Amino acid sequence: MPDPAPSARDRTLMRQEIEAIPGVIRRFLDEGGSEIEAAAGAIRAADPGWVSLLARGTSDHAAIHLRYLIEAELGIPAGMAAPSTVTIYGAELRWRGGLVIAVSQSGRSPDLIAVLEAARSAGALTVAIVNDAGSPLAAAAHHVIDCRAGEERSVAATKSYVAQVAAGIALVAALAPHGLLPAALPRMPAILADALAVAEAHVHDDAPIVGQFASSERSIVIGRGYEFPTALETALKLKETGRLFAEGYSSADFSHGPVVLSSAGIPVLAIRPDGAMGPLVDEGIAAARLTGSRPWVVGGADLDEPGSESATLDPDQVIRLPLPRDLPAPLASLATILPGQLLAEAVARRRGLDPDAPPGLRKVTLTR
Repeated sequence: MPDPAPSARDRTLMRQEIEAIPGVIRRFLDEGGSEIEAAAGAIRAADPGWVSLLARGTSDHAAIHLRYLIEAELGIPAGMAAPSTVTIYGAELRWRGGLVIAVSQSGRSPDLIAVLEAARSAGALTVAIVNDAGSPLAAAAHHVIDCRAGEERSVAATKSYVAQVAAGIALVAALAPHGLLPAALPRMPAILADALAVAEAHVHDDAPIVGQFASSERSIVIGRGYEFPTALETALKLKETGRLFAEGYSSADFSHGPVVLSSAGIPVLAIRPDGAMGPLVDEGIAAARLTGSRPWVVGGADLDEPGSESATLDPDQVIRLPLPRDLPAPLASLATILPGQLLAEAVARRRGLDPDAPPGLRKVTLTR
């Protein structure tokens, strides 16, 4: 049995901010509707032919999730911007007719600001998803969506990441009102609270998964579709807080070559979606097992399905989150990141590190 939960005074800031996530999403859904509707109305009126997404670091992963959403739900081609083409190489891009969405926790990185300003001045519709509505990036955009995650005191972004993903989902839900997202989104605060409780029961100081990741110098995280950015973000958190060489991959790309990096001494964490994408991640899990790796799996109801790779694993290798079977796949990503965030925090402490203040990192990184 895990040890009793530490008091708030004893918990790291990172842990406290992870535990705040259900409330953050509730606040965003309660208060952010007018901003979402304003941005969605402008997008409908502009009818953009393409979308360019602009972000760095953790926000990059939230933007990748939004890229999947925009293409899958709205049918608009979307891609990730390369800021240095504008800020360093001096390119003057043909922005007219498109939509540029910037995603940032601080809203203060000069490269993101410069590109958004260039896009706006050249005729693109611009939207900023930020955790600081008074930031320069917000000022550069036609429309601003405030994540309302509150101040994040730990250097590693956790609650702001989930809020960014939720903001992207809410925007797409407003643009596709007859889809499944609008009805399901209000259920997420309660679903996240339940998922967090289950994740905390599986990822604690004495958990085997914490011990294995903490004792390894390398690790691998795989996912696919909406869980590909979850894999990338989990790997980034392990790097930032645990100083662990963690690599995130699409399970498809993993099977194309990097699978040779896995072995008995290198743990693999798979983020397995429910639905049609799940069996494809199973292929990556099976490939890792053939190399001698002992994989761990995070997922929902389909983990128990006969024939799934996770059904053949030991129970302690499986973190089954209480996700409703009818939950749309994009929304599951709000919950599937929670075990990875908890894992990174616990691994850092097991390795004698402070997850709140990793050496060499600052909360706000300014790039150009």
